[in-house]
Amino acid sequence: MSFSSGKAPFIFSRDAFVDGIITPLQDSITNTLDRDKLDVFARQSGFLQRRSKLKPDEFIDTLMFSGLDHGQLSLQDCCNDLARQHQTALSKVALHKRFNSKSLNFLKLVLAEQLSSRLNIKGTDDWQPFSRVVIADSCKFSLPAQCKDDYPGFTNFGNVSSIMNIQYAFDIKNGDWENLELTRATENDQSHSKKTLHRIGRGELHICDLGFVTPSYLRKVVSEQAFFLNRLHPQWKPLQHGSGKPVDWAALHQKMNRSGKLQFETMVTIGTGEDGFNCRLIAVPVPEQVWAERIRIAQQRAKSQKVALSDEYKSRCRFSIFITNTPITTLKAAEVIQLYRLRWQIELVFKTWKSLLAIHKVRAARTERLECQLVAKFIWIFINWKIFRFVDSVIRKNQPAYALSIWKFFKHTRLNSQVIRSVVAGELPLKDWWERFLFPIIKSLLIEPKKGKKAAFEIVYEVFKNLS
Repeated sequence: MSFSSGKAPFIFSRDAFVDGIITPLQDSITNTLDRDKLDVFARQSGFLQRRSKLKPDEFIDTLMFSGLDHGQLSLQDCCNDLARQHQTALSKVALHKRFNSKSLNFLKLVLAEQLSSRLNIKGTDDWQPFSRVVIADSCKFSLPAQCKDDYPGFTNFGNVSSIMNIQYAFDIKNGDWENLELTRATENDQSHSKKTLHRIGRGELHICDLGFVTPSYLRKVVSEQAFFLNRLHPQWKPLQHGSGKPVDWAALHQKMNRSGKLQFETMVTIGTGEDGFNCRLIAVPVPEQVWAERIRIAQQRAKSQKVALSDEYKSRCRFSIFITNTPITTLKAAEVIQLYRLRWQIELVFKTWKSLLAIHKVRAARTERLECQLVAKFIWIFINWKIFRFVDSVIRKNQPAYALSIWKFFKHTRLNSQVIRSVVAGELPLKDWWERFLFPIIKSLLIEPKKGKKAAFEIVYEVFKNLS
């Protein structure tokens, strides 16, 4: 197969995916949903205590594949799927009773097993200087009102809404999911980041949304000999090394306008005493229209809080400001700015989850049922994520100028979910799935970079391969 899009032609062999990769991928998909293993998890969680008409593998299969839009999925739909796929006759009342804390714990154990099953994609282990590049963020969505005791939202005119918050982190270098948790919206990102400090490992690069960044988080990164790359918190007042004075943002903007410099870099200290730490600060001027929009939004917020914006704040808004403890010999300022753009990859993941896979669409039901359906959907998503990462790795190994589109792949997979069901069940060999359902359309699933912008895979390849 060959085609060209203004760069080296895309030439991809039907056997490229099969050679040396099809067997481990097949095992990775089926082993984590092995019937005996599921029975073990079912007994550990209490889902399976005695002989039951509903078997653990049937329960999870039906929740994963009976319907991707759980906002439209009824108990009867699930019962019909059980009868059709597994010849298991179950009433709606009986199935309703199975949605409880034990079932939820069972599904969480299965998901945890999936997350711990690493992809082991060859070809990235030699990338230096970071062992992992972890990006973390969260997304929220509304739940039916009856869930507000378990997932309280925010009070609005005396009414309390129900909102679920999904905390997510993944390693963009190796493709592994590092964390996935369903939490309350009232637990903010900073509170959650304190609970995940133990996951920080030596040599890792962590790129987080500003909401996760606290002084204790950054000090933990430094103490573990890891690295951070974040925006500067608007309330922090960094002091320049040598002078010990804060940055004069108004004077800096005038100076950069006169000189035409595209970025400013200096070493700063944030915090004092034992709570202080040193890092690089990199400031990049933003276009005038971006600055004006920032001020407009800030003034609206200030008006609602009955405060005024300071001149220092207005001048500071003229810059995008990054902080990092990576040495300049490792990452130059331009590479720091490039790498921070990778954080938006997580927004693409969230968009895929919501717009394509409808994780936020739920119908009014007991909380345990909504949770079970959501966790099962994430098991489905992760199985397909493994397939995506394996296929993408083969493409990039053979043709570094091309990569698989997350959006296009999951759109295709959503339409062919029952085919993946056959693969998971061991009824359809993954090799046959590849040859019949993916290879013929593989070129239509590739990323099409926007004019003048580099795709995330190009940033990853250029920065990390060059650093290696």
